[in-house]
Amino acid sequence: MTLKKVLLAEDDPDIQKVAKMSLKFAGVAEVVVVDNGEDCLVAAVRDKPDVILLDVMMPKMDGYEACRRLKADAATRPIPVIFLTAKAQQFEMKKGLDLGACGYLTKPFNPMTLHAEIAALVEAAAGGKDPKSP
Repeated sequence: MTLKKVLLAEDDPDIQKVAKMSLKFAGVAEVVVVDNGEDCLVAAVRDKPDVILLDVMMPKMDGYEACRRLKADAATRPIPVIFLTAKAQQFEMKKGLDLGACGYLTKPFNPMTLHAEIAALVEAAAGGKDPKSP
């Protein structure tokens, strides 16, 4: 799967840099970076990304609320959302998926496999199947 444009909602500058470099290296043409949930909502409509990577803990609006709003809006509902966060408890993952995210990746992530993991989750969501099943 080819991802041309990724929206990264992440408030940590180091994570922004590593994720952006990783995705660019893997061939993503454009990585739009915002540092809070409110700006994520605006950028999702404006930039129409192929996928949104969403941190949970951000200023102004957390990732859970941003995901809820993205999935409630007809303009952004079809955009796959993947949480990329340090929140790794089972109930936190379930909450993100229940809000409509198609996947959940935890930090620290492997920059060498980030693109492949995102592509697999997006592809599985498009096909309506669990990416972990054969």
